[in-house]
Amino acid sequence: MTDLMGSTAQELLAQVLARYGSIDVFIARLHVLLDTPTVECPAAVAPAAGGRHRLAEPTGTAPMTTAAPPRSSG
Repeated sequence: MTDLMGSTAQELLAQVLARYGSIDVFIARLHVLLDTPTVECPAAVAPAAGGRHRLAEPTGTAPMTTAAPPRSSG
């Protein structure tokens, strides 16, 4: 059987045996990796609306753009 990467199951078995010595040691290593607790990062908090960099018109005032658009000179 050939997987998507092009290596065969026998090559995978040879690599596992070369690195870990036996399938049992390899499986034990997988169990250790799966049984260790996962470190959870805190959730990202969205900034509150209306921060100091918000591009909105101030309340109770006239719009900032009241002038007519520039005319072309041609």
